Amino acid sequence: MADDAGVEAEAGPDASASEESEELAEGIPMDNDTGNVMEQDQDQVIVSAEERFSEPTKFKYGVNSVGGITLTWRASNLSGKTINYYTVNISTFNPVGDPSYDRHSNESTFRIRYVGPVEPNEELGVFHLFTYQGALHTVVIDSIDLEYADGTEEHVSYDRSTSDNSGMDE
Repeated sequence: MADDAGVEAEAGPDASASEESEELAEGIPMDNDTGNVMEQDQDQVIVSAEERFSEPTKFKYGVNSVGGITLTWRASNLSGKTINYYTVNISTFNPVGDPSYDRHSNESTFRIRYVGPVEPNEELGVFHLFTYQGALHTVVIDSIDLEYADGTEEHVSYDRSTSDNSGMDE
């Protein structure tokens, strides 16, 4: 699994403009960071989660003493290809199903980017403190954007959620 040394996190549309321009220059697909990825590069293939990932071996979140939320998610790479980068697109919700907002950015959607490589059948995952919220109940991984070593890219619809707040373990 990748570690936090290769993590880039963004929250909402106020993410750094310089980071955005660098990413665009590198050809990394971007969205407006306000929910599910709505527009995709025309060359990007859209596939289902079952074609690319095993069932998660871990999928939960933990809350620290100041409301910091750390997500733990792990699954195996079933793509048959080496993944160089993956970006996990996340939404958060309160107990009644409304968006739950970060205390600092006032955003309810987040992007966490990891740097590989992740070889076929190896585990990829997320272990990252990504938001501060008091009313969080559910974390949804809406989609995962994959960038392979062969230069191809895919947008994987994931749409899985967890309300398991049993803690943070890597």
